[in-house]
Amino acid sequence: MEPLITFSRVCMHFSTRSVITNALADIDASFARGSTTAIVGANASGKSTMLRIAAGVLAPSTGRVESSAVHSALKRAFVPQRGSCAADFSVEELVSLGTSTRCAEQARVECALDAVGLASRRAVRYHSLSGGEQQRVRVARAIAQIASPNGSVLLLDEPFSSLDPAEVARLVRALRVFAQEGGSVILSLHDAGLAREVAHDAIALRMGRVIAHGRAHEVLSPAILSEVYAHEMLEASTTARWLRPTL
Repeated sequence: MEPLITFSRVCMHFSTRSVITNALADIDASFARGSTTAIVGANASGKSTMLRIAAGVLAPSTGRVESSAVHSALKRAFVPQRGSCAADFSVEELVSLGTSTRCAEQARVECALDAVGLASRRAVRYHSLSGGEQQRVRVARAIAQIASPNGSVLLLDEPFSSLDPAEVARLVRALRVFAQEGGSVILSLHDAGLAREVAHDAIALRMGRVIAHGRAHEVLSPAILSEVYAHEMLEASTTARWLRPTL
């Protein structure tokens, strides 16, 4: 499938008080149209930095990022791990930011609210919502920002962290639709089991380097994840009574 974003030997260095921190080193990766890619790794492994570079929020120190969506906010949207809103907007007003008042764009707002299950909460003030609902509002805003999923990129940093199981399932379905309509979804998360369910592809990071990049069911193996987290990971027994939502 056609890559919408490609990293070529991307490195990222941060300098604080003359101390240089290497956040990413020699990253080669591509993100295809119609796919969902999960980026996994321990805290401070470079997941958020990689997403921010893909989103155009950060420029790499060295290397090259090529993207068909790099010059247009209508083709690329980013949802950070933590979001804030100083003004007392309603749900609908916040989701509408980044769009105009034209009917076609208002229709995108309607579709985005429906996709995350917040159509009935459109008039509620953002600050009165639960953490999970606020997260879904931020995702809806990103979806509404994009003119069409086809050829567009949606980037999400830990999008499921505040959601209950039913909300996770609803958001997964929305992301699947985005990818099926020709977009590329790139997200970071810690839950390897959920990543297997959600993603076509996966990238495993350890200390800013790619340990593995390929099909999710191959990358998210106990052996690779044990290296990624520097902690032994075991495959859950098929007889274990694990519960998960229907996605």
